[in-house]
Amino acid sequence: GQIENFVSAGCDLIMVHPSDANAVEDACAEARNFGIKVMCWDDPMKNTDGNWILNNTNLGIAIGELAGDFINQHYSAEKKAQVAVIGYPQTVILLERENGIKQGLENKAAGKYEIVASQAALEPNLAQDAMEIILQAHPDCRVVTGIGAGPMIGADEALQIATGGKIPEDMGVFTTDVTKQQLGQLADPTYPAKGIIGFEGSDEDTGRSCAAMFALILSNKLENKNVFRGVAPITPETVAKIMAGMK
Repeated sequence: GQIENFVSAGCDLIMVHPSDANAVEDACAEARNFGIKVMCWDDPMKNTDGNWILNNTNLGIAIGELAGDFINQHYSAEKKAQVAVIGYPQTVILLERENGIKQGLENKAAGKYEIVASQAALEPNLAQDAMEIILQAHPDCRVVTGIGAGPMIGADEALQIATGGKIPEDMGVFTTDVTKQQLGQLADPTYPAKGIIGFEGSDEDTGRSCAAMFALILSNKLENKNVFRGVAPITPETVAKIMAGMK
């Protein structure tokens, strides 16, 4: 219905970010029949002029490798890191991220860690509960990887409570997404957040990149229909610059 309203309004371009891409394929096809350009955020849809998407396996690998670098700094084959993975295998793309995380850990820190727990949790409160359960069984678990903002926020809260805000240098949480709450925790040394795999950078950076996609689509200059978003780490050393663009 929203897409039909945009068609009636005479829009030149419609961007869709659907929870179910298949459910809006026909509506997007109809919009294109009227000469309206369509761009999809996150899904490789058929009835679009451009798709801005993630390779979720590669995103997971980047998370795992960032955590692996941290493990290499603080652990060894003789003193292995106990690692928890907070995933959400109920959806295909998040399972791809989770599997990528495991691959990234192995790429960087083979022989220096063991995954002691894998829990499914997407929302912060559920991730906090999951981390508290993990700590009951594995009190020495100090490295956490996750598939999104919820796992970082929740794990951070659980670990902050467990340590009284006195975070050991060998404790770290690594995930993706770039929310203001995550960035705030990354900048606060009383939380164990150590790294986020971000995309273009800040919200402003994402906006500029998205606008550039609009321009290419509207001018028929987009060379490849599926454009993969780049990823890059955000750390306590770089977080202030990113936060400046989160308005």
